[in-house]
Amino acid sequence: MFEELRILSVERQFYSELFNCENPSRIFACLERSVKQLVSFDGLYIHYNNPLYGVCEKLSGPRSQEIKSVFTSKVNFLKPDGNWFPFTFGEDHGAKGSIIFTTKNDPSPGILCSVERMLNFCSKSLYQYELLQRIEQYGKEQELLLRELRHRTHNNLQFMLGTLPYLVPDSKEMPQTLTKQLEQRLHGLIMLSSIWDSQSIDAAVSAPSYFVSVARILRKLWLEGRGSLELSMQVDESLVLSKGIATTIGLISNELVTNTIKHGSYGYPMIHISIQQQEKHLLYSYKECCEAVCGDAINHKDTAHENSPSYLPDCSARGQGHGIIRGLVEKAGGIILSEKDPDKDDTGGYYFSAAFPLKQD
Repeated sequence: MFEELRILSVERQFYSELFNCENPSRIFACLERSVKQLVSFDGLYIHYNNPLYGVCEKLSGPRSQEIKSVFTSKVNFLKPDGNWFPFTFGEDHGAKGSIIFTTKNDPSPGILCSVERMLNFCSKSLYQYELLQRIEQYGKEQELLLRELRHRTHNNLQFMLGTLPYLVPDSKEMPQTLTKQLEQRLHGLIMLSSIWDSQSIDAAVSAPSYFVSVARILRKLWLEGRGSLELSMQVDESLVLSKGIATTIGLISNELVTNTIKHGSYGYPMIHISIQQQEKHLLYSYKECCEAVCGDAINHKDTAHENSPSYLPDCSARGQGHGIIRGLVEKAGGIILSEKDPDKDDTGGYYFSAAFPLKQD
């Protein structure tokens, strides 16, 4: 009865420790401690060979080297100076594992059965570890493929931009303004796609670094000598966004900036982009004004206005790009909170805002 309770206690402890074992070395260290609690062995040798990851060994006790020599030389385990007990495991998932220990006294059948049970659980833990390793390796391979795909997409966009003047010459059928708009769209996609070259292929991206990169690219691409852009953020440094929402906000920013340059009210517009993290949402706002107006109005609180903004579908004064922006916001699961800035009623300019959902853990 006492032995059965001791075996039960050792096995329960072994099973609980297996959950914290992250690799074969720790699994075998846990197995060695548990066997030692059941058997007073003179030597113990664990050998595990997986064709995918190589050989892992564990030796314990003064006679462990002797056991290893016997195992590697394939000599019969029955020795006159002690009892040798070999066990095998891992065959169910294509690996070859062996544990051999030697004692001066014969263990009871209950102890030997307990070792068998622990080896069975040990084999399952090893199999789970190897599956995770295969998934990790598969993920790395897919990352390389996706990076190559992204690189080729980037090159294709540049090729399209370079060949556009030859494929679509100036003619009555294709006005020059439309050609210019196509070039701007391709420029924006190229520059935004270049951001991901320095980012991980993971499903999420650091929000602060991404938005800073977008602002820097928009300044360089569209605003040098033609306008200015100020970015203000109130987000946690640890905030991460899905690439879908991050890319959507980047494309919306590019669309709004190009609309400002093409159809804005000022010769040298000052653009203010604000990004705020509020509980479960990310609030995005875009303001266009001139220096004189912004100097007085930048600190004013934005409030709702009854009139529709000039770039919404029901207004013909400035409709360029509203369909693209609305489609991007809807695709990301966001909502448009567009409102005419009351401080700009007599001075032109426009204001845009939207809310995007943040992924909750």
